[in-house]
Amino acid sequence: MLNSKSFLSSTILYSIGEIIPRILSFALLPVLTVYLTTQEYGINSYTTSVMMFVSVLASLSLNTYLLSQFYKEEGVKNRKKLVGTIFCSIMFFNILLFVLQLLFFPTLIKAFDINVPFYPFFILAILNNFFDVMGIIPLALYRVNQDVKGFLAVSLSRTLLQYLLVVIFVVYFKWGLEGSYYGRLYVNIPYVFIYLYYIYKNGYFKIDYSILKKALKFCLPLLPGSISYILISLSDRIILERYISLDELGIYSVAFTLALALNIIIQAFYKTIEPILFKEYAGSNFIAVNSLLYKSYLSVIIMGAFGVAIFSKEIFMIAASKNFLVGYKIVPLLVISVAISGINIYLDMLLITENKQKIVSYTTILSGIISIIINLILIPIFGYYGAIIASISSFLTVNVICQFRLKIEKRFIFPQVVLIILIALIPYLYDTLVPLKGIISNIMLKLLLFIVFAIFTAKWFYINLNQLKNKLINPSR
Repeated sequence: MLNSKSFLSSTILYSIGEIIPRILSFALLPVLTVYLTTQEYGINSYTTSVMMFVSVLASLSLNTYLLSQFYKEEGVKNRKKLVGTIFCSIMFFNILLFVLQLLFFPTLIKAFDINVPFYPFFILAILNNFFDVMGIIPLALYRVNQDVKGFLAVSLSRTLLQYLLVVIFVVYFKWGLEGSYYGRLYVNIPYVFIYLYYIYKNGYFKIDYSILKKALKFCLPLLPGSISYILISLSDRIILERYISLDELGIYSVAFTLALALNIIIQAFYKTIEPILFKEYAGSNFIAVNSLLYKSYLSVIIMGAFGVAIFSKEIFMIAASKNFLVGYKIVPLLVISVAISGINIYLDMLLITENKQKIVSYTTILSGIISIIINLILIPIFGYYGAIIASISSFLTVNVICQFRLKIEKRFIFPQVVLIILIALIPYLYDTLVPLKGIISNIMLKLLLFIVFAIFTAKWFYINLNQLKNKLINPSR
């Protein structure tokens, strides 16, 4: 058993393992937007969206079963059977999907008149996704074995090497978009041998069909929810390709990447408070602790969203080429959907603590359906603004349902609505009314606006910084 100090240390390290790749992805943005055209960025975004959907399908959510079942198995032999069965099942299914993609994707691309060519872009994306899926179970196994250092060594080293090669191939060798795919691929291939060796040490390369049957019974009901979440997140880019140019898709994707920078803040704070909340759930002080953490979480997300929105133009001017600059105008709207999605993560966690997992699954499926329907209706009319409306609507639907199915002392619905409107409105009014031209003077004035907004937000949510500090540093209190 881990003591509290070790548990907190592990939590921080796992958070670092998840947050650093997000930071590196954002840091790579200036490189890609300078050395890739808007059309190439659109192609990259489209293939990434399709492959993320395939990845979820390929895993069959079996990694969730491994995480939940590993400690229930008694003895090393039974655990090795479990690990081997799950890994081999995913591997064989992944091979089947790989062959099917090679056979049918060229036909589907031609039939639906998709503007992204199969060779070389889709074939490289399929290869990368194949190797990415091979790492799902080994990385999950590092976690269940509580091997934090091993997890970080493998996960971060792979990410760092991939970004290094992408920069070398795109910037130095000037391979363009293909360099981005090859940078990932040349790192993915050798890492497969690391995965296979780790499975060899911790499992059998054999499928136990009694275990597989139980695993599928557990996992298949989760798959629709997982697919729905991916559809919410990615269906916009898949549908947009049909109605806007690849250049516009590239601009939209860069703007969305900037909006997703908010997830760095969301994940950092969420990973910090998650163990505290689960630990306090059974205690008599849970209502007070949850109230403190919830309103603090809301404040952090809303402040972060406003920061991304108000500084979006300056970030584009510094980090992206002029061909992408127009994208800053849609960042405030995109960041609203990211913020609502971040709030939903906390609400879903509360539902799980109350054993209301079915609500999480049902709302996610409902949200996916709403997202696709609105995308199909509005994108042909409004382009990527239709996609933004669809994203906000789908996440907001989940938020409203979850808010009223939970026992929360105070929901702060009115402050959330007002502050979210301000996140969209203030950057627009600033661009319209403020005549300042210099980037430095604009940054200074916007920094002042951000400080005022942050103080206003903290006051409205009644944040007690001393209480929050004590709870984060001494969670047992």
